[in-house]
Amino acid sequence: MIHRSRYLVIVALAITLFSVVGCGRQQEYPLPVDGVSRFPTGEALREGDVILARSYGLIGAMFANHSEAGGKYSHGAMVYRAANGRLMMLNYRPTGMETCTPEEFFTRYNRLALVRYTGDFDQARLPDDVAAWSGRPDRHGVAALSETARYWLWKDSVQRVPPDYHLDHDEHSAMFCLELTSTVYRDCGLPDPFFRARKAGEDFLLNTANTMFKADVYEIRSPSSVLSNSDFEVIVEWLRPEFDLREEALNEEVIAVLVENIQAGYLPKRPRLGGRMKLNQVFFMYHLITKSMFWRPKQDLPDFIDTEVIENAYMMYSYAAQSKKAAKKRMLRETCPVYAGTPNPEPTLDQVRCIVREECAARLNTYMRVR
Repeated sequence: MIHRSRYLVIVALAITLFSVVGCGRQQEYPLPVDGVSRFPTGEALREGDVILARSYGLIGAMFANHSEAGGKYSHGAMVYRAANGRLMMLNYRPTGMETCTPEEFFTRYNRLALVRYTGDFDQARLPDDVAAWSGRPDRHGVAALSETARYWLWKDSVQRVPPDYHLDHDEHSAMFCLELTSTVYRDCGLPDPFFRARKAGEDFLLNTANTMFKADVYEIRSPSSVLSNSDFEVIVEWLRPEFDLREEALNEEVIAVLVENIQAGYLPKRPRLGGRMKLNQVFFMYHLITKSMFWRPKQDLPDFIDTEVIENAYMMYSYAAQSKKAAKKRMLRETCPVYAGTPNPEPTLDQVRCIVREECAARLNTYMRVR
């Protein structure tokens, strides 16, 4: 009976883990019939192409708009050729380094840009460590970029390269998305695509975040900076046809209001008892799951993440998320004829921003306090 109970517990835990971390079988994306991987607008992809993307939600809005004023993109990845000849994406997500097909990558985002190096790829050479690993020091050109991409994927498979929470562009024991593509280009002797950054000392939000979240971030690299990099050319930008720009405006305005409130002297409140209990449960589940994930390296929380940091993040995200939720409900109720059955036209982007500000103001004292 004891053994049966233990077996049932293990099965239940396994089901929970697979559902939480998403480790089920991934959807397969076969090679296109003509053998050519293409950007959503039809352009054939090439080795070394840089792909910009805008991730969903509040975090995407924050990185897009606050890494560079007016920036539209929050993420960057690179096209490389796998050993089997298939064009693939070299990518770093919050869950770690990955390779996926372009067809899969494009399904994840509503906004994309295809950017291509305009210089002489023949100048690219394998770095010494990659040449020693591959045994092919004569590799050059785009083949050197693809070989270097495969080297980083191999390195990650041997000893996981963890997420770089400090966003250090020049130290590679940990990585973030832009750093991975930049490292491949720079190691092969080519220009860094993402050459511009917003420095902490010049940015109120970044300075506040360093204090509030103990992150010690020196700068935030701009994904959009490659769009004005003279060594690269924007081939085409793409917006998913059915995507509603009001969703982007809503996310951007929520982040803008949050920044303005902090500049005005507001800080997150401490969560009440129920909220603190919820956070403790999250900590407990995180450690339970990561210790049980025997099929991949253990993932510890960064040293700077403690109870105070989690409480600040919890209250700020709750404030932003609840305001956003209320704004969306109000938009549907008051202005969208499809849902409300009224003759009112759908809201303009300015109306969306106005609704967001009113809903944020209504919740400010629930989640924030004056410094």
